[in-house]
Amino acid sequence: MKKLVLMGLFLIVLASCSSSTVENNNLITKNGILTKIEMSTWMYGSYILSDENGKPIVALKENENIEFEKYNGEKVEVKGELIEGYPLDGGPEYLSVKSIKLSK
Repeated sequence: MKKLVLMGLFLIVLASCSSSTVENNNLITKNGILTKIEMSTWMYGSYILSDENGKPIVALKENENIEFEKYNGEKVEVKGELIEGYPLDGGPEYLSVKSIKLSK
């Protein structure tokens, strides 16, 4: 019972620390600077969303219907679904992108 209570508290704290917004249909929204990944230690994602200090927020899985390159280096808002089984190798969460738009 004690383990369940601790697990519940951990999940509450974890959820309150998240920088994402959960929406309908399991889509979440994240904001940051979109950059093409040249090299990483975690080996997944073709683009990364970072904060203004360059700290990775989430690795992004490309969607063939979105022109990621035109947003490279821009502050954007991305919507998508987290891919289960990540993060790996100390990397960020992995988001399957459904939409991107420039952020204010």
